[in-house]
Amino acid sequence: MDFTIINESKTFTLYGFSTVHDENKSYGEEIIALLNKIWPKVGDMKHTGVNHAVYDADNRLFAGIELISPEEGDSILEKREICFQKYAYCKHIGPYSKLGDTYNRFHSSIEALGEQYTFPLIEVYGHWNEDESKLETEIYSKLK
Repeated sequence: MDFTIINESKTFTLYGFSTVHDENKSYGEEIIALLNKIWPKVGDMKHTGVNHAVYDADNRLFAGIELISPEEGDSILEKREICFQKYAYCKHIGPYSKLGDTYNRFHSSIEALGEQYTFPLIEVYGHWNEDESKLETEIYSKLK
């Protein structure tokens, strides 16, 4: 796993739903439930078609998508804007079930450089592939 530390601004403007993590469920289960709420609400809105998961402090989770032409006014989707000034980035290639291993290496590598990661943390999922060994997940972790 290669990773990079980036010292430039990156902003995500996402639309979706949030929840507080239920300790009786897996994070993946909750993210999928949130994403499944989004797609029926999107309708004719133009979007990138890419799912995002945001992990915040206090066990808050947000799942969303980037809209190309967001509608102003009343929307059933929550808007969430996240801006990083300094962050670490890596790409996990393989099954989602192996993300935990990537996170362990990713966070250890960050700490080995004397950096501290903090929330929020964002996962950006590549398009679905039946071959799980080809699934891609980009990980962005805010640094202090």
